Amino acid sequence: MTGSFRIQLINMGTRGAAFQAKLRCLHEYHVRLLSNQVPAPTGSDVANTIKYFSQTLLTVLKDVPCSPLEMIKDPSLDQMRMASYPNLEYQNLYNALTMLLDVASNIQSGLYLFGKAFLQCLGCILPFLDRDLIDNLPYLTASSISVLPASLHQDIINYLCYYILPFTITRQSDDDQECHACQSVSAVIMLVFQYSTNPAHHCQLLECLMRLKHNVAKDLLCVIGYGTAMSRASAAKLLFYYWPAFDPNLFDRKGLLCKFTNDLVPFVCQRESCPNSGNAEAVKVCYD
Repeated sequence: MTGSFRIQLINMGTRGAAFQAKLRCLHEYHVRLLSNQVPAPTGSDVANTIKYFSQTLLTVLKDVPCSPLEMIKDPSLDQMRMASYPNLEYQNLYNALTMLLDVASNIQSGLYLFGKAFLQCLGCILPFLDRDLIDNLPYLTASSISVLPASLHQDIINYLCYYILPFTITRQSDDDQECHACQSVSAVIMLVFQYSTNPAHHCQLLECLMRLKHNVAKDLLCVIGYGTAMSRASAAKLLFYYWPAFDPNLFDRKGLLCKFTNDLVPFVCQRESCPNSGNAEAVKVCYD
């Protein structure tokens, strides 16, 4: 055994031990946040630990001779791609991030810092995931919009459009079957339309999807048929905005002016005895 190879083995063992130790820290943070133990970890504490994983994953990518981001587009190369990495607990890291997002609402301070580190780590861990976790990544990223502050909504959209969706929903097998990530696109759209009130976010996401996927109009129709009131309103307006042929009255107008606004307010319950009067959405709407 040569000296350089022995040093390489020692470094790999040291990296693996440090990786496991940091994972235990994340699990400890999750338990303390879940049970509201005092002192509760701050968002800054969790973010600093997550940053370690982002830096470690980027360092590993630099040492890989092939290009994982090219191999990830072909599911048949998944086994070869995973074999080119050192043996670290990538799946456990993904599971730890998922559990931390579930309890992120219990973080009392530093939620913004946690969100920044969380999103960055999702972008870094993508090349290290197997097929099932890659298919789940778009929905996990989009679901963070329901927990993280509004100041991070633009970051969430950017990560989806530039780092997550281009490498997940474009994966096709040899028989040209759509991957499971494509089947979650309607859920991703619904989450963004529901929790982001900025129409620019809606347009950016939809235009990204139209570049990467066929039949995005069907995903919008799914949101219109099964989504919440707010997501249905945005989906309907964007459907007619990007596919004007669906509007039978559009070509009867003398002047064609496409304008997208987000001014539609859902009807609220008007029952006098309703305990949530003024806030609850109406279950049934009658028109005279």
